[in-house]
Amino acid sequence: MSWRVSVVEVGLIPGLPRSLYVPDAAPDDELDVPCLVYILDDGEHVVLVDSGPDAEAAARHGFHIEGDTSSSLLRALAKQHLSPRDVDFIVHTHLHYDHCQNDPLFPRAEVIVQRVEYAHAKRGGRFYEGVPELLTSLGPRLTTVEGDTSLLPGLETIANGGHTPGHQSTLVDTPEGRACLCGDIVSLAANLSVIGDSCPDATAARVFLDRAGCTGWEMIPSHEPALRQHRWFVSP
Repeated sequence: MSWRVSVVEVGLIPGLPRSLYVPDAAPDDELDVPCLVYILDDGEHVVLVDSGPDAEAAARHGFHIEGDTSSSLLRALAKQHLSPRDVDFIVHTHLHYDHCQNDPLFPRAEVIVQRVEYAHAKRGGRFYEGVPELLTSLGPRLTTVEGDTSLLPGLETIANGGHTPGHQSTLVDTPEGRACLCGDIVSLAANLSVIGDSCPDATAARVFLDRAGCTGWEMIPSHEPALRQHRWFVSP
């Protein structure tokens, strides 16, 4: 089974220090990072990997996101003749606000997250503002998994930590081979070789990178601006 993958930009976080991702970057070097959502379609199922931020919800918790966030995601789905009710699953790399605030747009979707990440997010804290309430609102639509998990034919997750305690990446079989939607364990292409402060558990990040380096997976970073030129990028 193979999947069609679409990469959609749903917002922009402006002015982040590049040194957050690349330790030897100049102190005044700033980066505007895109917030990306991945739409996966195998002809039978529609899966989102992350749902991205909602600019208004983010602002209520002190975060600034530029762009027409939620509408961008809905327009990208509509371009593929999909509605919110067509989304069967949302797989979260992790539960920081910029990866999950649009979950309420998808009333049928089963939301899948690592059990460790769920427990960590329920306690709240920086970057999890508003997330405990979101998780409660999902009710029985929320499913927790433990460790590497096969979700559907040609689609599985890898529990790898690194960025957050329960972070996971998603492996997807495409007509061009197996791709890894890395999540924030690999935020920029540079993080395929350099581990920055955005991954406080550098040991876990290195274990994952060493594993990935032996596989031939196509590695898709989570916040890489150059993905706007990727063959899978869809302008909303």
